[in-house]
Amino acid sequence: THSTDKERLQRLSVFDDASKNALEYLATCVSREDGRACKDTARDARKLQILSAHVRDHLDGKVPRMRDVATLARWDREDAGERDGVQVGRWWFKLTHSTDKERLQRLSVFDDASKNALEYLATCEPRKRKPRGRHAK
Repeated sequence: THSTDKERLQRLSVFDDASKNALEYLATCVSREDGRACKDTARDARKLQILSAHVRDHLDGKVPRMRDVATLARWDREDAGERDGVQVGRWWFKLTHSTDKERLQRLSVFDDASKNALEYLATCEPRKRKPRGRHAK
């Protein structure tokens, strides 16, 4: 945004509560430069909370490997049922290794549940790699 845009946003943020709340919400969404769909922070927050519960309840407190899949409810939409083959490891890897560092920042301030989920997952160890080759047991 240009400096005049920043000045207008600053004036709007102190105008009234509705404007301030609207600006805070819009700050949680960002359009990608290449024209792809908007990265919806609310969707990421829901997935983060689902992943956090999955790690705690089913993975003994260890974050998933890149190729790990799971059966999870509400992954695609809030009202969706269970789905097999959810690529939780890939989603977690893309979230934590993305060049878009603002995505994690937006999640950390989106709501308390997302902040707590990120803090919890940061304390978890990664799952061990499966042994491969002829000496694998």
